[in-house]
Amino acid sequence: MAVLAGEREGLILDHIDLVQHAVNQVSSRYPSHVDRGELWNAGALGLVEAAARFREEAGVPFGRYASTRIKGAIIDSTRQRDWAGRAIRRNTRDIRRAEEALTDERGCLPSDPTLAAALGITEEQLRTRRNAAAAASLLHLDYQVDDEDPLAVVVAENHPDCLPEDSLLSRELSGTLHVAVAGLPDPQREVVERYFFGAELLQDIAASLGVTEARTSQICAEALNALRSYFGAVYDGVPQVPADAPGKRSRAAYVATLTTDATWRTRIGAAAAFQQAV
Repeated sequence: MAVLAGEREGLILDHIDLVQHAVNQVSSRYPSHVDRGELWNAGALGLVEAAARFREEAGVPFGRYASTRIKGAIIDSTRQRDWAGRAIRRNTRDIRRAEEALTDERGCLPSDPTLAAALGITEEQLRTRRNAAAAASLLHLDYQVDDEDPLAVVVAENHPDCLPEDSLLSRELSGTLHVAVAGLPDPQREVVERYFFGAELLQDIAASLGVTEARTSQICAEALNALRSYFGAVYDGVPQVPADAPGKRSRAAYVATLTTDATWRTRIGAAAAFQQAV
């Protein structure tokens, strides 16, 4: 017969110390990177399940029954999170035990040929097993040796695509550029796209537009001033366009339209759309 809810709570509270006892026993088998707090949480869950499944008529004291369930819950929890596999763990234990035995016997660390011979494997197999164990090891980012920098500093990620804030800013900047170019008047947009994105010569663009190269250069300059004005409205630190630069009225209308219609969301969306198109 199952115990009642009130009795279950009493069993859990009276035997909660079994969880830490089980963690102390089991944790010695695991490397230092395994979080003991997570082991305790798994054991506590095992205790709760033991209280729910306990049957007095089975004739087994709850403490003994719960201890087995708690240890099993901890071991199951670590197996689910262990990406190394049993073979790697077994090989690592065998290497460590053989190394310790030979060290005790000879008074010094054994050489690789000696250790490989004791294990009944080749030196190449020994190196392969060590490399597999190293690849499966996990260190906390705050891991530190003596006065050296912590691991988080040593292996700091610098690639913008892997840093959320930098990646977001980069995408927004890219999207802002594409929104700004797309919002230019047709002649300016065409010149900018063909000259800067298409790498065409100004004289070729001028010939296809039916205007002089000087006029094409002027259109390009007006477009760049418009883009600079818009970027200055969106971001800090952008140099201002000279007040006497040609096209002041059309430039102001262009900036007013974009700042009203475009938000950071639409700019990021523009960047994503461009990447998909590419």
